Amino acid sequence: MPRIAILDLGTNTFNLLIAEKDEQGNPVFIYSKELPVEIGKGGIHRREITPEATQRAVRALLNHGQKMHEFNVDEYYAFATSAVRDAANGKDFTRRMRIETGIEIKILSGEEEAEWIYEGVKLTGLLGKEPSLIMDIGGGSTEFIIADRNEIFWKRSYPLGVSRLYEIFHPADPIVTKKVEVEKHILTMLQDLFEAAEVHKPVELIGSSGSFESFAEMIINRTASPEKPVNGYEIPLNEFEKLYNNIITSTVEERLQMPGLIQMRAPMFSYSVVLTDLTIRKLSIKKMTLSRYAMKEGIAHRLLAAMG
Repeated sequence: MPRIAILDLGTNTFNLLIAEKDEQGNPVFIYSKELPVEIGKGGIHRREITPEATQRAVRALLNHGQKMHEFNVDEYYAFATSAVRDAANGKDFTRRMRIETGIEIKILSGEEEAEWIYEGVKLTGLLGKEPSLIMDIGGGSTEFIIADRNEIFWKRSYPLGVSRLYEIFHPADPIVTKKVEVEKHILTMLQDLFEAAEVHKPVELIGSSGSFESFAEMIINRTASPEKPVNGYEIPLNEFEKLYNNIITSTVEERLQMPGLIQMRAPMFSYSVVLTDLTIRKLSIKKMTLSRYAMKEGIAHRLLAAMG
């Protein structure tokens, strides 16, 4: 069976996913690892990847490359997203990665990113006959897709990633001191999303990976629930509201102590809850569901299917 690796080079983390097919031809994910890199740190608001961020990226790619070698990967697909595509030195960055690590990187457009996120969520079986709103919060961008299990009706990538917001509004600790300013910035950008939702009327919000996994983990910890944050876990909106109120009034130091929150997410996590809360309120969302699959799973599935 062919074995492939997907390298998802995000703004905050570089993720490696290794997959192969089972006997029925379905993808099996046999290894997954994310490494904190923060290539947007100190430069994303200036459209620049700093030398320090570049060095962190080289180290992470060499680490992932070694793991790909250990797993005897047949093919790999490496892609970069918002921080690299928006950086004035993005092409220089990918050239440097190729020279120092031997890994070729494709820079995805926002449209491509949204399409692959849809493919990953579709793989979970969570999409039904009625339109859903898929939301993927990244470090450099946030993608919104309105779709059902058969097609995409509308999609867009916005420069509203948590690293980008953090760099614009830093310091805001706790964020409640700048909440009105942050919300105004977000609302100004999302007008066409609200108009699209009026047309297509999504019945629920599906949050893919990242921040939504943290929402689920933190709520499960807070409520001592026996549930696991699996694909299809319903994030209770009343519990999310409690989490939101807790996060926006907390400092980074306080968030570092919160069970269920990965430490590297703590500095920027307040922007995730503000962005999600605004979306829920503006669109009158009544149900929020977790998809643990996103872009890299969608790409893995498509590549394996193409390999016959």
